[in-house]
Amino acid sequence: MGEDLPRTVDLLHLGRPKAMSAHLFDDVIVDPGCEKTIGRVLDALDGRTPRAILLTHIHFDHAGGTGALLERFPHAEVWVHERGAKHLIDPTRLVASARKVFGDYFDELWGRVIPVPEENVRVLRGGEEEGPWRVAYTPGHAQHHVSYFHVPTRVAYTGDVTGIRIDGGPALPPTPPPDIDPPLWHRSLETVAAWEPRALAYMHFGTTTEDPMDQIATMHDSLDVFTEAARTTDAQGMADWIRRWVLERAGEDGLPTYYAAGPFEGLWAGLDRYWKRVERGEAEAPGGGTGPAAAGA
Repeated sequence: MGEDLPRTVDLLHLGRPKAMSAHLFDDVIVDPGCEKTIGRVLDALDGRTPRAILLTHIHFDHAGGTGALLERFPHAEVWVHERGAKHLIDPTRLVASARKVFGDYFDELWGRVIPVPEENVRVLRGGEEEGPWRVAYTPGHAQHHVSYFHVPTRVAYTGDVTGIRIDGGPALPPTPPPDIDPPLWHRSLETVAAWEPRALAYMHFGTTTEDPMDQIATMHDSLDVFTEAARTTDAQGMADWIRRWVLERAGEDGLPTYYAAGPFEGLWAGLDRYWKRVERGEAEAPGGGTGPAAAGA
């Protein structure tokens, strides 16, 4: 990997390689991961002190370890979208809600979620420019999602917007609830494409340097296919369908890692919630419009 590309840190979440990664570039960490895996980030820093921690969004796999890192680096600035900032500063409600889903498994998955001091937080809205960094608001996966572009190296740090893609396999859209909005997601992909990046760095997994524009185009297609598939099934039916989809494209060897990066049973609910919002006229349907007629009901 070239010196002008980020270092990908395999977080080995639950001991699984190539499912979750943080990225280091100069004195910046992008999406450090959860508290259970920050030891991997600390090892990669090798005694260096980060100036800033850039968060694409505050889901635990991306940002849960931020507060723990600040215990070690109390002067690091944390960049986060304004819709996620309050939950980073006071994660009480976010953690309580997640514990209802994960139960005791929460601690095994994510570890501690430590509040981030408000004075460390830089609140973003999208459109910011600081030195070599550009920030864009990129919702669709989460309403508080941003992406970062490092102008000199032309590397885009895209969180979950450009999908789960492992070892050059298919680009799979991670679609957990509650914020999935495919039309917004398509526009966010267009935002990233407008940067004309030479590389994409993202959580699941690594850094793509071979034709990143093709990955963006593939995500457009996958997002449409997954959105439509969710209309007429349930959680288990969707999980079975995704399993077949991945098997056809990544084979038996790729299946376990894709599953570890985004367990298939959890990917239906976000799209189901989206379709219900379309039916109530609260969200734009694929192709434009709102309400049952636009949804083809």
